[in-house]
Amino acid sequence: MISLKKDKLLVGLDVGSYAIKAVELSPKKREGENLYEVKKIGYEVLPHDAIVEGTIIDSAAVAETIKLVFDENKISNKNVVISISGNSVIIKKISLPSMETEELAESIIWEAKHNIPYPYEETNVDYAIIKPPEATEQKTLDILLVAAKKDKISNYSNTVLQAKKNLEAIEVDVFALQNSFEINYPEYFQQKNVAIVNLGANITNVLIIARGAPQLFRDLALGGVFITENLSKDLNISIEDAEKVLKDLPVKDISPEQIKTVLHSNIQNLLDEIEKTFSFYEAIEKEEKKIENILLAGGLAKLSDLVAQFEQRLAVKTELFNPFRRIFYDDKKLDPMYAEDMAPAFAIATGLATRKMGK
Repeated sequence: MISLKKDKLLVGLDVGSYAIKAVELSPKKREGENLYEVKKIGYEVLPHDAIVEGTIIDSAAVAETIKLVFDENKISNKNVVISISGNSVIIKKISLPSMETEELAESIIWEAKHNIPYPYEETNVDYAIIKPPEATEQKTLDILLVAAKKDKISNYSNTVLQAKKNLEAIEVDVFALQNSFEINYPEYFQQKNVAIVNLGANITNVLIIARGAPQLFRDLALGGVFITENLSKDLNISIEDAEKVLKDLPVKDISPEQIKTVLHSNIQNLLDEIEKTFSFYEAIEKEEKKIENILLAGGLAKLSDLVAQFEQRLAVKTELFNPFRRIFYDDKKLDPMYAEDMAPAFAIATGLATRKMGK
């Protein structure tokens, strides 16, 4: 949402409600392709309730955790890009007649004032033109209109500055996911209709891309915190034990059968909302835009049997999102087992780290 110098290397900093993730990439050219290699990577869990429902409550704790990620993983680059999501961020897909740049800027302001449910003065507005498929005559402009509340931006930017980092850009979660997807799954990006579901602590981001063109963005107010609280209540266990359940760890006096039953019920609640989103999309689009693949990202993506439950319920091939699928790393610097186990959690941070290319 803020323009960047293309030659500046950035650290992708995903400030999630459960943990802070950081990725620094370095560009690598292999066989004529501009690719990336992981330079540094870090992950630290936040104190409980430091961030609640996407709002930073304890900025000091979040800033200290950001510092810890950088210090523990020897990340010396202080230039970062972050992302935001939730009900303070609005993304609308609109169509306008083709026009000159100056006219377009005026039209965007008019469209923003009529499409944003907040006073225009309280938001920062940006837009991106969606490129049409090749050989398609562009008589109209398909545009993604993005608006974020200024207080949300201040909430996050002030905390990053408190951590003594240089904030170079603020992105939107789903755009970071799109960047990561395009780089790591080029054949999917160009040829398939794919849904990316990023399962976070408070928010689940849903992004649908049809053959290279983003079609739908939605943030669902469901995530790990919601499921953890339900597990705690339904199984009469502490929040700490409920978090163990999500990590597939045993909990005293609770049988695997009990856990499976309650967890399955909560996952079905999540799938209800995902299914509604998919049905809405497919109802307004042509048959050829039916979703062909689902990629699961985020901290909850590796929840036991989640891939199977998605496939069973939605009848769509589902797999875990791997943000290191075409991004290389040195086995001596990054444990391959750690990279494989934690990969889905770094989907947004990896996408943010590519933002230096000026996308």
